[in-house]
Amino acid sequence: MNEMRLQSIVEELLSSSRAEATEITVSCHSQQSTRWANNAITQNITKTDESIEMKAAFGARAGSAATNQFDSDALRQVVEKAEAIAKASEPDAEYMPPVMPMSYVEVRSFHPKTAASTPQQRAQVIEAATALCAAKGLTSAGSFAVNHKVTTVANCRGLYASHPSTTVRFTCTAMADDSSGWAEAVANDIREMDFEAIATTAVGKALASRHPVNAEPKRYTVILEPAAVAELLGFMAWSMDARAAHEGRSAFAGKEGKRVAAPAVCLRSQPDLPGCPVQPFHADGMPVPAVTWVNDGTLRTLAYSRYWAQKQERPFTGMPTNFILKGKKSASVSEMVSSTEEGLLVSRFWYVRFVDPMKLLLTGMTRDGLFLIRDGKIVSAVKNLRFNESPLSMLAHVEEFGHAQRCGEYLPSYVPTLKVREFNFTSGTTF
Repeated sequence: MNEMRLQSIVEELLSSSRAEATEITVSCHSQQSTRWANNAITQNITKTDESIEMKAAFGARAGSAATNQFDSDALRQVVEKAEAIAKASEPDAEYMPPVMPMSYVEVRSFHPKTAASTPQQRAQVIEAATALCAAKGLTSAGSFAVNHKVTTVANCRGLYASHPSTTVRFTCTAMADDSSGWAEAVANDIREMDFEAIATTAVGKALASRHPVNAEPKRYTVILEPAAVAELLGFMAWSMDARAAHEGRSAFAGKEGKRVAAPAVCLRSQPDLPGCPVQPFHADGMPVPAVTWVNDGTLRTLAYSRYWAQKQERPFTGMPTNFILKGKKSASVSEMVSSTEEGLLVSRFWYVRFVDPMKLLLTGMTRDGLFLIRDGKIVSAVKNLRFNESPLSMLAHVEEFGHAQRCGEYLPSYVPTLKVREFNFTSGTTF
């Protein structure tokens, strides 16, 4: 949808609304995805969706309706439905009125070359990856996904904000009879992607993890590669609501202002971070601020909604939209290995789930490359293990930080490899 048509729709909705307050969100999303398995492409899809959500309010009575049709009748109906729902609703004691027009940091996350990616280009990349795997006697699977999104928010108080973005994610899994290796790359600009390096890493992991041995489930010093770190931090991000903590309903109850991580840990969000940019405004049009969540190991703030920030007289943060983890020292993976008497090198986790949300305790399994370290050397591949651990415990036991990279399928993250002591593995797994 072009900008002129978008503005026309917003103006039509605002002018036809009879509510005391009106908020509009227009989402235009295009996804292209090519998947492969057994060294051959199995699926190629293109999905495009455009939708409008309108929120109407009469005093504190609010209602919303949505449609993915844009003709005049559909727009009229969405206005009428939102207003009818609002009038029939009970007053919302926590209702927040539309925000005034805001200014936002400049975020460049749209790249034309990414949006213009074609199935033929993706097929060429996949052909090269599968050939590399086949040359080593491996089978491969993976995906190559490109997303183009435009989000627009507007309201009756004159706010109008629109942000285009593109993302590309490429994953490759290489498999032998008794091992597998995996790697991914995520970027906004497809020109930053090194597809050959990703396939080469997956192949190297698969070959190195042949003939895995059993390892005793216990607490180990672990070297967690960025994908594993990001997987656990995502669950932490979803659990950082300030209100839940203040009401005693989360693992962060009573922890604000206290030490929750090793002294070297700094965890923050920044919408315009080069290499990991995100939309500069939240769904209601509030700017996404740069927030330092943890600094010098201390939890500086939790995630405050507009309502809870106002009630508690605290700055608004919103929920984390990206995570940037940094430390005060940097070491290579080989240096981390050489300084480890006994431990495990973990490529990534999968099938992670909550065990106890009140403790932020998670369980999951290793996958696609787990290696035993003894006396400063990798001595063998290890059969996969199940863990029971908390990202808070992970951050509290960090010993070293490595090179950071962009990763994360759901929460954009820029995180390093971590060396962590006392990571708890509870059992083996047949996977």
